[in-house]
Amino acid sequence: MKGRKASCSFHQSGKRKRKFLYPFGRSKSVAMGLVAAAEEQCQNQDGESDEENERHFQSLWDHFHHFKDMSTSNSETIYFRGDLTVTIKGASNLPNADGRNLKLKFDSLFSNKEKKKDLSDPYVSISIDRHKILQTKVIKDDLNPVWNETFETEVSHEGERLYFWVWDDDMVGKEKLGHAHIPIRKIVEKKILKEKLVLMTPFKNARPTLDIEVVFEPVTDVVGEFEVTRCYFPLRHTGDVRLYQDAHCHALPGHDKISVHGSPYQPTTAWCDIAESIERAQRFIYITGWSMTHTIRLQRDQSDRPTLGDLLKAKAKEGVKVLILLWDEPFNSENEMMSGVVGTNDEITRVFFSKTQVKCVLASRQKSKRGMVETLVSNTSYSHHQKTVICDDSTASCGAVAYLGGLDLTIGRYDDQNHSLFESTKDTHSDDFYQTFPGILKAADGPRQPWHDVHARVTGEAALDVLANFSDRWKVEAPKEASYLVEEPEETKEKGKWRVQIFRSIPIDAAKFDGTKKHTLSSKHGRCYEASIHRAYVTGVRNSDKFLYVENQYFLGSAHSWLDRDIDVGQRLDLVQSYFHDSKLMRPFSLNKRPRCNHLIPVEIAEQVCEMIEKGRRFAAYILIPLFPEGNPHAAHIQEILYWQAKTMSMMYKKIAKAIDKAGVAAEPTDYLNFFCLGKRETPPASVNQLTDDTPTTRMAKNGRAMIYVHSKAMMVDDIYAVVGSANINQRSMDGRRDTEIAVGCFETGESETDLVTNGHVQGLRKSLWTEHIGRYEEIFDTPESLECVHRVRDIAKQNWDSYVKKEIDESAGHLLLYPIRVKKDGEIKPNTVGGHFPDTTANILGAKSSYLPSRLTV
Repeated sequence: MKGRKASCSFHQSGKRKRKFLYPFGRSKSVAMGLVAAAEEQCQNQDGESDEENERHFQSLWDHFHHFKDMSTSNSETIYFRGDLTVTIKGASNLPNADGRNLKLKFDSLFSNKEKKKDLSDPYVSISIDRHKILQTKVIKDDLNPVWNETFETEVSHEGERLYFWVWDDDMVGKEKLGHAHIPIRKIVEKKILKEKLVLMTPFKNARPTLDIEVVFEPVTDVVGEFEVTRCYFPLRHTGDVRLYQDAHCHALPGHDKISVHGSPYQPTTAWCDIAESIERAQRFIYITGWSMTHTIRLQRDQSDRPTLGDLLKAKAKEGVKVLILLWDEPFNSENEMMSGVVGTNDEITRVFFSKTQVKCVLASRQKSKRGMVETLVSNTSYSHHQKTVICDDSTASCGAVAYLGGLDLTIGRYDDQNHSLFESTKDTHSDDFYQTFPGILKAADGPRQPWHDVHARVTGEAALDVLANFSDRWKVEAPKEASYLVEEPEETKEKGKWRVQIFRSIPIDAAKFDGTKKHTLSSKHGRCYEASIHRAYVTGVRNSDKFLYVENQYFLGSAHSWLDRDIDVGQRLDLVQSYFHDSKLMRPFSLNKRPRCNHLIPVEIAEQVCEMIEKGRRFAAYILIPLFPEGNPHAAHIQEILYWQAKTMSMMYKKIAKAIDKAGVAAEPTDYLNFFCLGKRETPPASVNQLTDDTPTTRMAKNGRAMIYVHSKAMMVDDIYAVVGSANINQRSMDGRRDTEIAVGCFETGESETDLVTNGHVQGLRKSLWTEHIGRYEEIFDTPESLECVHRVRDIAKQNWDSYVKKEIDESAGHLLLYPIRVKKDGEIKPNTVGGHFPDTTANILGAKSSYLPSRLTV
């Protein structure tokens, strides 16, 4: 410290102070360059005391502390995994930033009313090193604000310090009032900290403080139960659960080897059950959807079955209240020439029901109170993605039944375990042809896009929770139609064997929250939202003991843990110099250009694997995703999604490779973690061979192959616990403030509450799914965590992939394919095909980052 003060001596001259002039070059040691810059800044601060100069130096150094990892450093990086509770009580003696800069003058020019005061509008953001995790509300015109806000969040981060940034909120931008930090090592050791932090601030003669409390519970203290605490809907003990695969499932070869509670496994038929529930309804039928098409038929065993639209109209004529709440897709209209960006058919559906007794309401994702820009972003970037059907049912517990999952009652979603490409276009899909691959394909030719999904049906109090979700949304999205809601059925206290909990991702502008449950909600900028689906997945992963089986349409996230950076050192130095020239206009740590996709599911899975490796125990994670996202794999947005997906995979494998190396075991990363996809080969009709153009579409059709699109959103833990819903594993679904989502978590108990069933319906679903994907069931699949099972499944999937890409068509091959990446011993991933492209295309398997798309669209 003595040497540092000497370097901060003053030059007493009459020259004007030069602020933020730091002409340091592109040093290999960025941290040392920052030190030199800070020292030069100190030398140019004429008229300041040594104490003030040292304080300013320390502020600059701490602000860029995250660069220190690029030079030699004695600071310790701690892995921080568990639950973190932070209470921001209040601040004292904050500096007044209003009137200091052009932003605030602009703010006052466009203010609707004259301010009674002209003081800072402070709020606090909290970050683990450069990764922001929490943020308080804004308090207007107050230099001694009192927030008294408590935040509870899961953490799974590597870092050195927990930062507290105090900002002045302006109409345009913001200005830093001060910041402080606590070493993460101190938090981990103490677990409970109550401190009044002295803020380092760029303002002269200011001595602000921040009163905080931090409580940390390590992951070892929070595991043990699948119940998600601090959840809007509690764990329910009544009712029943039925789990489904696909829209319809026939008996499969291998089902005779699967038992549930000692009885033979019975395949399930989701869409038929939905149709029967609709037909039985006497009081209400409520539907939420991302997309719905009135022309589809739920039951296809007979040609005279009614369409969904006709079935709902008939029930409404009987006096049943039929209410439908669909996402209002931007740029869509009833004119077929304006079919929207993703083709949800919402306007066509609304028009069909417009002169009937069915009430169909289209809801946009735009009801924001943060301003015009945020409203526009929400409306064009995010969606209502919940998919539910709720009906009254006198035979069910609590008098209601609810269906949820990847439940789009629209074109192309009906499929069975065969996933036909061509044959079913003659009958089952003759009026339901769907294909999103680029180019024009005719139903008479094919191939159609096969569709795989997972759903659930719940009764009892959990069904009433799904019903309450619909009512909460209807009151906000259709307030003028609120009188159409019927009185909800009464709850029953009769306990069953199932334990069921409903989770959501939803903000306050999309649902009416019960004020007595505010403590269960999260908040940002003072606006409440629910993100319990994310907590459910994290809780499930942390409680896993043997294996995880995940099926999801997307798999990307935990960007804060990605090991490689998207911009090089030189670019970061340029941004550092820009910061010094105008520090007020830059956000903290904005040099990190990773997308805001920091949900914890991928890193939690990787860390659970690493923990088991450290303990010397077997563990396996099987993750099933589509070969590529739906649509044209060459398109910029799909390539960027694949790019983020590859970053996620790479992070997970590298963490596992390091754990293997540290434990000194002879193993490969793929002994613990594997990614799979689904594909189908089928001989095309003669008409396809007459196609002459050389396009990806024609090549796919002539080769008689197509991916089976994985639309599932499900996770199974140790054959005990399952999460099924509408939420993808990306930031859009897990955030709580982006897409609206709903899911159910469930498990069965035995004779006592602590006796968790391992041979029940969750295991039955997992085994049935594997039977569908592999084409048979083998005894080794009873122990998914074993190395023998991992190797067997990989071998089968590799053989199926070889059959999928070869010229000759082998229709006997199974559907499960090894995802086309190669994983090195150090965890690095590479594409595993010629040219690194998907079959029949020139699209990159590892994707490519877009130069123009905002990342909020693709994460």
